[in-house]
Amino acid sequence: MKSLKILLPAILLLIISSSCDKLDDFNLSGTIFIEDPYYPGLPIYSEWGYNTFGAYIDRKPFVSTSDDLPVKVIVNSDTLNIILRGHMGSENVDLKFSIKGFSPQTYYDLTELDNTSFNLKEAGRAVTLKTGNVTTALNLIEGELIIKKVQRLYVDEELSRTIMSGYFNLKTFLNDEPIAISQGRYDLGIGYENFYNL
Repeated sequence: MKSLKILLPAILLLIISSSCDKLDDFNLSGTIFIEDPYYPGLPIYSEWGYNTFGAYIDRKPFVSTSDDLPVKVIVNSDTLNIILRGHMGSENVDLKFSIKGFSPQTYYDLTELDNTSFNLKEAGRAVTLKTGNVTTALNLIEGELIIKKVQRLYVDEELSRTIMSGYFNLKTFLNDEPIAISQGRYDLGIGYENFYNL
């Protein structure tokens, strides 16, 4: 009976401490996928830094996963490149938006893009689609990238990351056939691990 009184609190303490470790392991770069009830297979639109994106490529969901870093932002001289990395079915897919004329020095400079939209057909804009190992520079019929909200996230009064949220849609040709990339939405945390100024 005495050993049971000692053993029971020890087990309880072990359970509590292991659950605290799991809370400590939570990090802000994790993915939270909440499915949109109106657009099955896609995440809801949010501005909370859920690290998700999604779009239909000819009605097939192209979405971020918890296995891959969903976004990389790469600045090459005067061009901002936003690369969305995810899956469409079992295939790895990257969608890259290139915007010439904007070259932030750090990820917190991305707030200059708050409430901005880009006509992707204008000069200095490019979109590429990589499916598996095949990369295609898209010849756009029309396209728009909307950066609706860019905000800085502070943790304990220190800048942790920049959250960028918005929409995208485009029509293009793939294998000589017109396709649509529609209902595109993203809510992404950008910080030290996925922002590169080369």
